[in-house]
Amino acid sequence: MNQFTILFLHNNINKAKTIADSISLSTSIKFIFANSGIEALSDIIEEDIRLIIVHEKLSHKMSGIEVCELLMKKKETRHIPIIFLQDQQECISECTNIKRYLPFDIPFNALQNEIQDQYNILNNTLSILEGTHLTLSIINRIQAPIFIIKHEKISFANQYFLNFFKLDTIEDFSKHYSNITDIFQEDINIGNSSLIHWLKELLSTSKSQEIVMKNLDNDSLYLKIQGDVLEHSNEYLFISHDISSEKAHDKEIQRLYNLDPLTKLPNRLKLISDLVDNQDLALAILDIDDFKLINDFYGHLIGDFIIYEVSKRMSHYISHENLTLYRLPSDSFAILNMANIEKEYFEIIIISLIQIVSKTPFIYKDKDKDIEIQVNLSAGLVFESKVPLAHADIALREAKKAHKDYIIYHPNMRQENNNKNNLEWIQKIKIALTNDKIVPYFQPIVDNKTKKTIKYECLVRLINEENEVISPYFFLDIAKHAKLYEPITKIMIKKSFQTFSNSHYEFSINLSIEDITDYNLFDYIKSMLNIYPLANRVCFELLETEKIEDYQVISDFVNEVRDLGCKVSIDDFGSGYSNFSHLLNLNFDYLKIDASLIKDIHKDTNKQIIVKTIVTFAQELGIKTIGEFVESKEIYDYITKIGITYSQGYYFSPPVETIT
Repeated sequence: MNQFTILFLHNNINKAKTIADSISLSTSIKFIFANSGIEALSDIIEEDIRLIIVHEKLSHKMSGIEVCELLMKKKETRHIPIIFLQDQQECISECTNIKRYLPFDIPFNALQNEIQDQYNILNNTLSILEGTHLTLSIINRIQAPIFIIKHEKISFANQYFLNFFKLDTIEDFSKHYSNITDIFQEDINIGNSSLIHWLKELLSTSKSQEIVMKNLDNDSLYLKIQGDVLEHSNEYLFISHDISSEKAHDKEIQRLYNLDPLTKLPNRLKLISDLVDNQDLALAILDIDDFKLINDFYGHLIGDFIIYEVSKRMSHYISHENLTLYRLPSDSFAILNMANIEKEYFEIIIISLIQIVSKTPFIYKDKDKDIEIQVNLSAGLVFESKVPLAHADIALREAKKAHKDYIIYHPNMRQENNNKNNLEWIQKIKIALTNDKIVPYFQPIVDNKTKKTIKYECLVRLINEENEVISPYFFLDIAKHAKLYEPITKIMIKKSFQTFSNSHYEFSINLSIEDITDYNLFDYIKSMLNIYPLANRVCFELLETEKIEDYQVISDFVNEVRDLGCKVSIDDFGSGYSNFSHLLNLNFDYLKIDASLIKDIHKDTNKQIIVKTIVTFAQELGIKTIGEFVESKEIYDYITKIGITYSQGYYFSPPVETIT
């Protein structure tokens, strides 16, 4: 600290100077003198005052305590500590910025000690910042919480920190929060350590940790913090980054993911989440019979009306049973027995629900006439299944096939047919591999500003013995189970490299979590890059999926291929398992927004909110965005307007056999 300036207010300046001259202090400590409050305020404006000594009797109108109260009210002076000198030991009103009340006839060495203490406090607080020449006023302008811990208490905090706790000074803070543990949420993950020990552990690592603070209003402040030890002291400095907005983004996206926009019921993603820890609970899937005919005959407006009214009727009936109703895609609903009622009673409820929905037609009021629509339901039930959603769906299909109101799943149901279908596809895949009939098709990706094709996505196709082009939807999952997936991936990589070695376009190749965790495949990619030097034009698209358990594996792969000069994209972002923290931790070049969010975005408000949030977040990180399933001019115009960088979809071109 270059200079520690003390303002000494006394009605007799000569006496004040005598006192100052009698005190032995550091050469960096300087006194200036004033005999009135008006003169003192002028000096404070002109000088960088660090401590004020005030005698209770001053010249002119203001007393010493009135000057202190005025200094406390002014934002620019309220942080300056004050030593107050009294002639007599009488009670006077307290002022929070007064650090010490001392009798005027106190020995000079006692006053000297008080001044030295205040000097040491400020010197220690600012020592960590001397290298960058920051002043206290600059620290208070930093838009991030900075605080110092000493003896398990906050001894210093900047204005950002204090603003969150809705307090003006560190003294106010100390009155409300006596111990550091008072400001952290109880569920903080610190293991078996004490909180202060956990904070001190941060000092031994360069990595930041997440922590949550709370104020008396139970507001939460999410922080990433790092610490350091102040030199020659037992104080610990913590500089933090406020990540509350990022957490709020995640929370809002998660809420929108889990909500059906039409019925306001929890959706399929929420059902899947609820089933994770409740697989053995009873589940029913209910489906509106011949809903496509209703949609086609009456139109989507009335179709949506039926979905909404059916959900209302079912919700009303089961509300007293403490069951949970979900809206599934299209015309399906699910009911989960979270109340854990008896199987027989749950079955009776589903039977009654089917009858209640079908008993009374739904009336749609269309201008001057009423449209009466009869609705019937079919249901599939399952009890104590490890994959309840899949098994309930199988039971529903069997109920529809048998024209029954409902069927309860049985383990042998349709298993033989499934096995036969799987074996047939395994044979088709083997024949295609033998005859070199696994091929890439190419779908252009268009720059939204210029409408020009700038790259292609390489998509796998199987050509069967009848020379038909088969989508991966029919064979890729079976190939994974049959251990035929790896050769398909290698064929796609090789043929894509061969194709684009004669072109100037960039191109992308899809990789699954199975590919990324196969270390042999990375060696194969390097060998292909040695043969075809296309690293600057190839992009690997990684699918965002719930199967990813260890993101360190993903991080390592991303860093390795980027070191080779390749680009990396995250595919299907927004498909239901996306996490914004992955974008912060993984170094992606592109973010491909899932087709489910782009489809109908121009007329779906919830999708618009989600996609705008994703685009804004990506732009902040410098990641380019790609919209999938751009099927119309309306979709293209809208996603261009909100700042999505590229488009891909049938509005421009389906996947094609050759590039142009």
